[in-house]
Amino acid sequence: MEESAPNHHKGHLGALLIRAGWRPETLARRVNAALSEQGSSRRVHEKTPYKWIKNGETPHGEVPDLVVQLLSTVLDSALSFEEVWGVRARRPETTLRVDDSMDLPWDSSGLLSLLGGPVPTRRTILALSGVALTGHAWRALQHPAPTLTAVAAEQGRVTPPLLAMVESLVAHAQQLDTQNGGAARAFVADQFAAVARLLRHASYPAGTGSRLAAALAQLAQTSGFMAFDAHHDGEAQRWYLLALRAAHAAQDPALSASILALMSNQAADRGFGLDALQLASAAQEAAATAGPAVRALVTARSGLAHAAAGDLTGFHRMRDATLELGDSNADNPLPRWASYLDPVELDAITGRGLVMIAERLPVRRKQLLGQATLLLHARAHTPGTAPPQRSALRHGAWLSLAHLRNGDADIAVDTARRALDRLPHVASVRSVALLHRLQEELTATGPRYPAPVRQLLAELGRLPRRRDGGVV
Repeated sequence: MEESAPNHHKGHLGALLIRAGWRPETLARRVNAALSEQGSSRRVHEKTPYKWIKNGETPHGEVPDLVVQLLSTVLDSALSFEEVWGVRARRPETTLRVDDSMDLPWDSSGLLSLLGGPVPTRRTILALSGVALTGHAWRALQHPAPTLTAVAAEQGRVTPPLLAMVESLVAHAQQLDTQNGGAARAFVADQFAAVARLLRHASYPAGTGSRLAAALAQLAQTSGFMAFDAHHDGEAQRWYLLALRAAHAAQDPALSASILALMSNQAADRGFGLDALQLASAAQEAAATAGPAVRALVTARSGLAHAAAGDLTGFHRMRDATLELGDSNADNPLPRWASYLDPVELDAITGRGLVMIAERLPVRRKQLLGQATLLLHARAHTPGTAPPQRSALRHGAWLSLAHLRNGDADIAVDTARRALDRLPHVASVRSVALLHRLQEELTATGPRYPAPVRQLLAELGRLPRRRDGGVV
């Protein structure tokens, strides 16, 4: 039961809901989804917002701030607490809009001003959708890239050895992410802050400025994927938008394309198929001048957007284009942030998409799942000491699901156990969530399980879960 404090300014919330086209029940569902996303077990009854509107009441805890952020997003307007609730906030807001303070020019002053603010923190960051998200992608493509130079003296000049050390740290952060997942999130965020300080407070010529911006973009991209993999979608989106700004300033369209493709994959994973398609289109436009290997990666990731939208024709078109690009001469050398890329990884991404689209097309389900198991097999069976371990864990979880849904429970169990063996060394919340989905689907097969299934279910049951029932 929600407890509320009365206020004396009725009408604000009700009028905003009318503008948004939301019923009070819709608001309650959106609030509950946001609470679930941040790991809270609290829920708002669908009829409770009627009381807020009728009696002019303000709920307690984090809910008022969530309502402000949700309405700000849907109305594409930076609403204050008082504009929504009719009273001043009794304490500092606990939530942050993903693109807070990002309404800045796409030039060097805009980037440096943005870097003067805090990086994502423990405040709840609500994920965006629709034009509030995709608008940033198109603006990144429309504005000319700036030239970064600085003559600040607070931290001296960025010398070649210092720049080499920065780029070495970026490479190490990417290797940690590829092999061990999100266990080093705090470390990577610290490196981002250090490079941001150099951009703002050191002196450097234009060429060095571009390399610093590229390093910053890669650190933000890595932090974004780590946050996404940990189920912190709002935090991941903010990192990706920071990465996009920095890649734009670095005049690196291939890196921008990679970031946009990751944003598209996140939207697909969250179930926002139209956002995923928009972001995939922007990613492909950004990748137009990149080498064939990068374009193959972006195209394969774009296939996931078509899978989320249930578009089999578009999905096959992306697969054919990926194969054609893969037959071209490889980029020489590959960008360091794409060093893990090979035909096995491209196949695994496509295999993941086949499992996704099979759920939407039951008539083609068995055929699609059969194709998926072939494409996922090699990455899921990556040796335990070889990179990329997180990809091997994640695609192993997808492969186990594909086998189970295709009627091969024994192979699904063996595949899941191989994935479980990687967990002591790899942090990947989304992969564990897939294994819990496997647990639920295995449990639904019936009460009489063979011994290997019983043993696997016991192992999966020991994996921790979030307070809301999701996986930690």
